[in-house]
Amino acid sequence: MSEEKPAEPIAAEGEVPAEGEEVQEGEEELPPACLDLTEYKIKIDHFDQMHVLGEEGKVEGAGNFRQVSGFPVFGAAQPTEEGFIKVLDKLPKGSEEKPINTIWYNMRQEPVIYVNGTPYAPRNPDKMHENLELNEPTDELDNLQKHFSNIIQARMDSEAEKTLKIHKDSMFTENPMEREDIEESVKVETVRGLHDVYCGLLENGFQHLSTVRVPVVEERAPDEKCFDILVDSLKQEPAATQCVFSCQMGRGRTTLGMIIACLVKEIQISTELRRMGDIGLVPQATVDDLIKQKFEAPLPRTQDDDDPFIKGEFDVIKELLEKIPEAKEGKRKVDRVIDICGPGPKGTGLQNLRECIIETKWKYDVAPEEKQVVWKQMILNFMERYFYLICFATYSQANGPDGFQKSFVQWMDEHKDLRMMIEEGKDKLEWYRQVDPAKLNTLKELINAPNYKENMATLIRTIYEFAFLTYADLPRGPIKNNSMRKLAAKTLLEILPPDIATNVQKKLDEQNASPDFVTLVGLVSYYGQEQEP
Repeated sequence: MSEEKPAEPIAAEGEVPAEGEEVQEGEEELPPACLDLTEYKIKIDHFDQMHVLGEEGKVEGAGNFRQVSGFPVFGAAQPTEEGFIKVLDKLPKGSEEKPINTIWYNMRQEPVIYVNGTPYAPRNPDKMHENLELNEPTDELDNLQKHFSNIIQARMDSEAEKTLKIHKDSMFTENPMEREDIEESVKVETVRGLHDVYCGLLENGFQHLSTVRVPVVEERAPDEKCFDILVDSLKQEPAATQCVFSCQMGRGRTTLGMIIACLVKEIQISTELRRMGDIGLVPQATVDDLIKQKFEAPLPRTQDDDDPFIKGEFDVIKELLEKIPEAKEGKRKVDRVIDICGPGPKGTGLQNLRECIIETKWKYDVAPEEKQVVWKQMILNFMERYFYLICFATYSQANGPDGFQKSFVQWMDEHKDLRMMIEEGKDKLEWYRQVDPAKLNTLKELINAPNYKENMATLIRTIYEFAFLTYADLPRGPIKNNSMRKLAAKTLLEILPPDIATNVQKKLDEQNASPDFVTLVGLVSYYGQEQEP
């Protein structure tokens, strides 16, 4: 098990400090850090409106706390020090004779420190809206966290007023390019690393708690080794062992861990039930009914359930299912778990890790070009993450019943071509929508007619009809409306005769106006009037 390490014993007197570091009296001697964080700023994990799951079941200090229906699997945003205690107090304890174990999974790569009981993480001064990306083993990440805790303590100690400059976003936006950084000063009473917080929990009555770091980069597919860290931590545990997952907001990385834990526990429970059926302890029909009721019961349907993209039917996913036939069952299994770990009405969570692919594509479609680059990278990352979840579910179905003796990395090594498949196939999406060429010809005939101004009403209506048909797959709402308007403007610009197009572009430049559809219609209608007597 890749446990996060508590603080080491204090260095003995006379030991030599690590190169380039001073060890103060009473301070732990640490190996050199994998990254120098001396000049890094600290950014608060929490922000306004971070908790989005409503008031029912809300745990103060642990935003977005929830449980997966039918599983001892929980998720939350990075808790405050008090929040940890409130979450653990809320979980079942078992009895003195038979206590229930709890594993708390930190799904983050980046160090986490606590200032006055509130969590913060380091940020590169040049990349304040991006989490660190560190391709290092977990023990190096744990060591880095201790170094950063010492750095912040020393930074605070150097201030006569015992203050720290901290950073936060003015408001949360999903696209990092839209965030604004704010610097504030806070009076500091305590500085602790996450490892110190864990030690405090163990010392204060939570002796059946263990901790595991799973180093996942925000909004990314996890490394293959991360799947094995989770499996190794669970495969010797009873299915009743409670799992709590957290990351900064308790969203993507937390949901990922919850899905993997549910898949492992489902196999553990199903395997044990089938074993009981095989030896005659439980009738086979009862075993089949129990498995069906617990893991295959139908979920509530929504109006978008039949949309092929909502169902995850992307080209690279179809290629995977064709290459590995058993992946069809893997996809069916993981899709259901993704749904119950996602938002309502099917689940209790924040993000559906399958549907977010096409939902982000809709945001990409309506975003300004300068902001599309971030959305596109998210889409590619989400596609890769979903692909790997299907691969993991397929691997689990084959190897879980025998206790996961083969690792996921070994399974992927046996299917090396899958790595190239997702690398080459994850961007096989229609990145730019356009009106059907045959329909464009109809529009060009209208705009090129001598009396085109008399045709403007018909032209506008026809462009909107074509835009509506082009985005027929999108659900009603602002994203669909914005997509249609953007396509309508692009289409009108595309069909304009050269003389009108030149004049319209000149007017846009003069007025510093954006080429939205209403503005374009006005300029096209006005064309020629300045030449009239």
